[in-house]
Amino acid sequence: METLAGHTSPETAFVVDDYPYGFRLRCKIRYWLETKKGHGQRFMSQTTNPKRAEEFWNKPKAGTYHVIAVMVRDESNGHVSIETLHSGGWDDEAKIADFETRHAVAIGEYERKAIKYIRATNEANKLVKYTIRVEGEGSSDEPAQTREEQAAIWNSALRAGYVKLATGE
Repeated sequence: METLAGHTSPETAFVVDDYPYGFRLRCKIRYWLETKKGHGQRFMSQTTNPKRAEEFWNKPKAGTYHVIAVMVRDESNGHVSIETLHSGGWDDEAKIADFETRHAVAIGEYERKAIKYIRATNEANKLVKYTIRVEGEGSSDEPAQTREEQAAIWNSALRAGYVKLATGE
């Protein structure tokens, strides 16, 4: 897999000149990563319309947002796709470190912050205790937490993870 870096808009996109359009026609396709504050990164693609005389780009197709994504090209068949990391404990430290090593060329300021966020959520999850209860079974005088209380606990644990990472403990 070859890491593709610097393709962040239609103007700087990675372009493939010979791409299938239906059964018989061929066109161009371009790929890039869109970064949107508060949402993350998503994979975008756009083809030309070979039925028109001039080069006309069709409507872009947008993928799902991820905390962090890197474009890669499979050298054996030329297919372009993305590799991602997930927050909240889904990806462990070994996978994060491997991702950083393999895609170092594509890691900029946004990606460093996203990786820091993923590590912080992993640390925060270590501080969270989950209890699953079935309503009606057993008696408990302990009231259930409201969503606001749960959000406050999560935010507190998340901040603790950032502090822990920042101090190097």
